[in-house]
Amino acid sequence: MATASCAARPAAPAPAPSAPIASAAVATAEPAPAPSSSRFIDAIPSDLPPELAQQLGFLSDVCNVAMHYETGGAHRVRVGCRTCPPFEGSAAVSDGRIAVDGTDFYELELYVRGHFTAPDADQRLAVFSGCEPHSGNWGGSLIAERQGEKYRALRYHSGLRPQACKAYRRPDGRDLAVCEFTSAQQSISTDSLSVLDFSVDPPKAEELLAFSNQDPCLTTPGTRTTEEVIESFELNQNPAAKNNGLIVRIARTPRDMDERYQRYCRENSAGAAPAERPFTKPEVTTRQYRLDGDRFVPR
Repeated sequence: MATASCAARPAAPAPAPSAPIASAAVATAEPAPAPSSSRFIDAIPSDLPPELAQQLGFLSDVCNVAMHYETGGAHRVRVGCRTCPPFEGSAAVSDGRIAVDGTDFYELELYVRGHFTAPDADQRLAVFSGCEPHSGNWGGSLIAERQGEKYRALRYHSGLRPQACKAYRRPDGRDLAVCEFTSAQQSISTDSLSVLDFSVDPPKAEELLAFSNQDPCLTTPGTRTTEEVIESFELNQNPAAKNNGLIVRIARTPRDMDERYQRYCRENSAGAAPAERPFTKPEVTTRQYRLDGDRFVPR
């Protein structure tokens, strides 16, 4: 595998065991790993997409880094850490290596740049999975701040695990995090959009909208339900634009428990390969919000 150092890091001599990830160097002999252990590399692979390479560079500042190569599906490359946040004490000191396809892996699911606690703070919002129990939403969010040449863990919020986030710049230069949260409990799924203010600890959350949907397969034949989900959201931060602020697209899809849908439910419950859900054209509507002081309000 070809290797190269992250664009954000200048070339450096061969790393000592305690140094951060640096340029590729002549490999040193290491004991053969046990069959169940990770294999290790000493530099960021040069064939990674730039965004993943930047994320690995960030992670090497706060934890012992890990990568996973998916062998099926989309063959995605996932990056993360070998330990869990908040990365305190010895867990905050990188050994300068990247563990590949090992068992100790906690994925970095979201990585958002911003100034979340103060206008002059260069920070990252990093969401990790696998570090919390079910009661803790299986993960949490770390705020890390650049201090000198490296990022350092600032705060960890257990259980705060959004599926998507974008940073919205306030007039004072500080960023709010606009985040989507999804969950499923028994037969009910939820989809919500909230604004998180990390200037206080714990962060202040303002829920803008939320939808709950029941699984149609658990309703009686002939029942008609409507599924509402957030299709997408975007931020327009151009002060001259009339729609400056937040734009949310919502998809409303009718679900009829007719014979076609009942057949789909039976096939899925039988344990066979998942059948394709009957298609119904959704109705897409738009909601717009503007920033009024320190909160978003509908237009």
